Amino acid sequence: MPEKPSMLMPALYGGIIMGVLSGIPYLSFINCLCCAGVLLGGFMAVFFYNKDLTPDMPPLTSGDSIKLGALAGLFGAIVGNVIAGLVMVTIGNVAGEAMYEMLISIYDSVGILDQMPSEAIDEMEQGMTAAELDPTTIIISFVVNPLFGLLGGLIGYQVYKPKDKDKGATPAAPSV
Repeated sequence: MPEKPSMLMPALYGGIIMGVLSGIPYLSFINCLCCAGVLLGGFMAVFFYNKDLTPDMPPLTSGDSIKLGALAGLFGAIVGNVIAGLVMVTIGNVAGEAMYEMLISIYDSVGILDQMPSEAIDEMEQGMTAAELDPTTIIISFVVNPLFGLLGGLIGYQVYKPKDKDKGATPAAPSV
């Protein structure tokens, strides 16, 4: 029986998908939906790995899917942070600036803005529009991405796991 294919390239492909969805401004808001972009990267890693499996190879296991999702999460954290850093250097923190403007308009429309101290508004603006990557955010991405990538890998396993051919068949009645 031949060996299973390497997990490196499928995990890298899933990590690239995850990193692009996490690192590009506005597109990264997809992760507000229960980390959907990160889950998708883990799922896609299992999808690409499953395409490499042939019928004579050992079948996909849940352990394989967990490894693929977690590895895709590590690659996704690297790719996402590199893309986010490049975006910050080239065009600044456009998503943070847009979010700051949105919050200010909401606070103004409900009448809270007039009651806020100017120092608090200045701190909020400085924190949300700073064009730099926060080390805490980078560290968190190396924890969150593998965990949610792992969950995406398990979802991929449920979709692509080997099907039981005998499932649903009615057992033959015993002969007397």
